[in-house]
Amino acid sequence: MRKWLAGLFAAMYLIVGAVAAAQPKIPPAPANGIYIQDYAGVVRDDIKPKINSLGAKLAAATKAQVVVVTVKSLEGVPIEEYALTLLREWGIGDKKLNNGVLILVAVNDRQSRIEVGYGLEGILPDAKTGRIQDEFMISYFDQGDFSRGIYNGYKAIAGEVAKEYNVDIQLGSKPVGKIKNERSAGPSWWDGLPWWTQVAVGAGVVALLTVDWLFFGGTFTFLILALFRGRGGSGGYGGGSGGGGGSSRKW
Repeated sequence: MRKWLAGLFAAMYLIVGAVAAAQPKIPPAPANGIYIQDYAGVVRDDIKPKINSLGAKLAAATKAQVVVVTVKSLEGVPIEEYALTLLREWGIGDKKLNNGVLILVAVNDRQSRIEVGYGLEGILPDAKTGRIQDEFMISYFDQGDFSRGIYNGYKAIAGEVAKEYNVDIQLGSKPVGKIKNERSAGPSWWDGLPWWTQVAVGAGVVALLTVDWLFFGGTFTFLILALFRGRGGSGGYGGGSGGGGGSSRKW
């Protein structure tokens, strides 16, 4: 029995190792210009200082951080996974308030996502971040005007955050939208599973963790936690851990 359990956990170790190897390759957190990192090279030079200035004002007044990242490709990684990993590893937002927001645009994949930390989930629910993309961003992306779409979306999100904290950060001109038909953000993959499958998966996880603690002292539990724990903030970010929700779009 003990050998069987050892074999089972050895297999789990190999699976976890394979998952870890497939994690998104996230660039290191920047030390400068932390509110926009244009790795895809699609944002005009005159827009970047505006975003950095607005982001700095918002952070100074609220501790919230709204960050834009563009990449050429996600390299096969689901955009939801890439965005959450990036937000956590960079530590976007305040560590205690967890009020970070990431606007991720994958140019060649024609996908975008707004990832929201737990602290802002109430004012930026999935449906609202989806509407922001639909109304202020996607139509411009479809035309190749990433600068205008990103700046529009940034101002819309910054305005919602400023309103929640009751501060005036002087957004300047209001974001201009080209409204498309509203699309729902859609349920997560977990929500789409039958309830009995969710119960079975939950019971299986509890059973495996129990065996781990009884026979292996929690070794594999700590391993899994270490693999999925964000590294915290560096390079000017506050250390937020994200995970509040968000919405994804294609064009």
